[in-house]
Amino acid sequence: MEEDKNPKSRNPLKTAGIVLACGLAVAVAVAVVLGFMLADALIVYAYESSGGQPMLYVMERAEPGESMIVPLTGQDFERHPALDAVIRGGERNPSAWEWGYRDQRVIGGTKVSYRESKALHDAYGPQGERGLYPLMEYEGAYYVVLTTWP
Repeated sequence: MEEDKNPKSRNPLKTAGIVLACGLAVAVAVAVVLGFMLADALIVYAYESSGGQPMLYVMERAEPGESMIVPLTGQDFERHPALDAVIRGGERNPSAWEWGYRDQRVIGGTKVSYRESKALHDAYGPQGERGLYPLMEYEGAYYVVLTTWP
């Protein structure tokens, strides 16, 4: 009982054991985090080496409806060159408005890398509790960005 009240009477081996256990726990945690990062990098490498590539499709909507509207800026096009190619560039090839729903049409598509597909999905993919795609507005037109994985 007196040992618990008197800090000078503690065994130095006990203190060293506690410090060593804490250090070991930190080392294990760092190893686990690094393992997950390596596994993620290997999965992305395997996907990119598999031969197939994801696609980016952009659909134009006639009316915005209830969707959230996000204005596209020049910085968005610089950050995502595939989006620029489909909306403003050479990959733009609009279909007729009668495709699918009467209020939307595909305006183009292009192959993108897995990293670009993930970045586009994170930036312009479904959001909120209802999982609605935000509409991108550029020069008075409304666009939905869709990405696919092979």
